[in-house]
Amino acid sequence: EVFGPVLAGATFKDDEEALALANDSEYGMISAIWTSHVQRAHRMAKQLHCAQVFVNSYGAGGGVELPFGGYKRSGYGREKGFEGLLQYTQLKTVLFKL
Repeated sequence: EVFGPVLAGATFKDDEEALALANDSEYGMISAIWTSHVQRAHRMAKQLHCAQVFVNSYGAGGGVELPFGGYKRSGYGREKGFEGLLQYTQLKTVLFKL
């Protein structure tokens, strides 16, 4: 997994083929979609197997409140946000009969 802005270009005949190409990776840190169609971006973002999707931009992940990571072999689990905090907790149920 390369850390840095890398552009991989490929031709595709339709959105389904583009998604198949994008998802055919053991990693899943970040993806970017470039389109002028908002509905298309929403539909494709839902189908991408990655932690973050940028639409018409690309940059370092958002603020501390936005969860990040934990897809496929990318990263070490969830980071940032409430989901990141959960990485440092352990759930336990304790039942009492009084």
